[in-house]
Amino acid sequence: MMELIINAVSVRRSPQDKHISYLGSLFLGDIARLIDDNRLYVPNQPELPDFAQRKLNKVRVKQIAVYILENYQTGMIFFPPICVNVQPKPRYEEGKLFLPYHSVSLRLTDGQHRCFGIYQVLKEIQEKDSIKFKHLSQLEIGVLLYSGLSLEEERQAFRDQNLLVQRPSISLSHYFDQRSPAVLMAKNLLETVPQFIDNIEMIETGLGHYNPKLMTLSTLVTTTKYMFPSLKSQENLEAKINWARSFWIASANIFDNNPWRVMTKEERSQQRQETLLVSAVFLQALGLLAHDLYQEDVPAEQLEKWLKNLKKLDWRRDNKFWLERGVIQIGATEEPIISNTKTTVKACHKVLREFVGIMEIMV
Repeated sequence: MMELIINAVSVRRSPQDKHISYLGSLFLGDIARLIDDNRLYVPNQPELPDFAQRKLNKVRVKQIAVYILENYQTGMIFFPPICVNVQPKPRYEEGKLFLPYHSVSLRLTDGQHRCFGIYQVLKEIQEKDSIKFKHLSQLEIGVLLYSGLSLEEERQAFRDQNLLVQRPSISLSHYFDQRSPAVLMAKNLLETVPQFIDNIEMIETGLGHYNPKLMTLSTLVTTTKYMFPSLKSQENLEAKINWARSFWIASANIFDNNPWRVMTKEERSQQRQETLLVSAVFLQALGLLAHDLYQEDVPAEQLEKWLKNLKKLDWRRDNKFWLERGVIQIGATEEPIISNTKTTVKACHKVLREFVGIMEIMV
């Protein structure tokens, strides 16, 4: 009888010995083979009587496949263990699980996108690159095996595994990211643009009423992506960073009283109520404007000259001009509000283009 043997340790989930799980690992090649042989089962269709999973998202599968290909050679793949419900209960002896290969069912309770991402990447390279296929097949992923859960328990496991997970804030995610060129650029800028030093919120996604920071890291990364929307690699990254740094310094220099300087909580709160110059919408619109100027091959030393007309604008929030141009709306309390949406950012960007003197190209 052919058996699937997994090195594993037992994990007790309750005082009763019957609630035991096992923590082990599977080769990525085993994942693909188990899917091909219908041994790794994902009950993700609502019409199934044993439905116990969400539907497969093919976009996520593709993203995971790309993630594996881009990072496996450096060992920088960080996957949490997949979780499976083993039917029937496995035999466990001396640190090994013995599963009858042709009769066992490994029902995924968590990790279907990881598994199908692994499957997709292995199938894509199997015929193209046999050496890469061999290396990838021998990598491992952790697996938490539940023993003989009922359908009701399996559904509860899926619910708990997903509901109890809390995603980090976008800013915190960027803070820990060491790969994305846009994030790397933004981190460099927050350390080298004088107005950004100690003035960027690194953890929270939003700025509270009394947060004195100029903007969040999330906003700075978004703005950087607007500057360089095709930034996919670190090629020529230093030159782009130098240009972006010059753009932000030039932008800061054209406004009176250095509005982006470090302030107290009270000062920043008052400033946000009075001017658009510290709003996320304006900062992102500047990112779009920076992209326009970069496309025009404006050299760093001429940026301040190009931007000087922005000083002529009345940036007060209560200026009716911004209401007429769709940048400001009137809220229920009759106070001017600015919504951080793509539509509002584009409306502000259009105003910036006009005052800088960049003409729309009619197609």
